[in-house]
Amino acid sequence: MTSLGKSVLDGKIEDGKVVLNYRLGMAEGITIFSRRGSEPDFSPLAEDEPGPIIDARPKLNPHAPEKRQYRAVLLYSGEESRKLSNEIEVTVP
Repeated sequence: MTSLGKSVLDGKIEDGKVVLNYRLGMAEGITIFSRRGSEPDFSPLAEDEPGPIIDARPKLNPHAPEKRQYRAVLLYSGEESRKLSNEIEVTVP
């Protein structure tokens, strides 16, 4: 899997939730992955949903800020070509 050179994902906090926007460009599909706080691995958050994507999951520790990381895999020509997006980090207060 190759990496894209330009920014695909961006995110911000609105009303305590993470709001993610993305740009598909020429891609035919997208899967967004996330990793919260101390989670060791990325897991799927959304697939081919219209943006923006809202991550309203509760924090793992409700008493402390939580860093969340997001990245996406873009699909070109079905499953023949996949490219990894930029990775972003958002802190949920």
